[in-house]
Amino acid sequence: MAKAMAKAFIFGGGGHARVIASFLDVAPVFVVRSLEGQPALPGSVMSEDDYFRELPSGDAYLGIGANAARQLCASRLREAKVNMPPCIAPTAFVARDAEIESGAVIAAGAVVGSRALIGRDTIVNTLSSVDHDCVLGALSQVTAGVTFGGGVKVGANCFFGIKSAIVPNRTIGDNVQVMAGSLITADVEPNVVMGGNPARLVKRIG
Repeated sequence: MAKAMAKAFIFGGGGHARVIASFLDVAPVFVVRSLEGQPALPGSVMSEDDYFRELPSGDAYLGIGANAARQLCASRLREAKVNMPPCIAPTAFVARDAEIESGAVIAAGAVVGSRALIGRDTIVNTLSSVDHDCVLGALSQVTAGVTFGGGVKVGANCFFGIKSAIVPNRTIGDNVQVMAGSLITADVEPNVVMGGNPARLVKRIG
């Protein structure tokens, strides 16, 4: 008798959730806040209330793009002691000595170099490159085509717009937003928005 395949539960019902589903080799169950008005998804669907009431067996993946909602969902899953493995696309390259923490997503065509660390619940999106010895803090979002030179250190809850780039050995504080196409050439203090080439302070956050 064939062994039943373990279920995968993807939290979210939008584009990021569908992208994660495309990386998995099992048919997923999408977990959404409300079943009412939910567009069709490539798998079965259940509500968050039903999921946390039943706590079905299987791995959970964060298919939520917005940082605040992703953080809330991740905290609730960890409190319930649900297993949240990293999700790595088959076409991504991750060096053998890199570390990808719980809940992180490495998308198609992304590269994570030697001894790099991707923090928990962080997204490294399509065709982005995180070079050797980089550290990306928890709950950050790297959009498509971003490049990190070797040795870059990034704090928690950061956002990097499409095709932005960071030169090697720079340090970026917590809660930093980098606008699309920007080039970071110097260290960046926490709680700021940076933009331009070379990037300059656009505004402070909070």
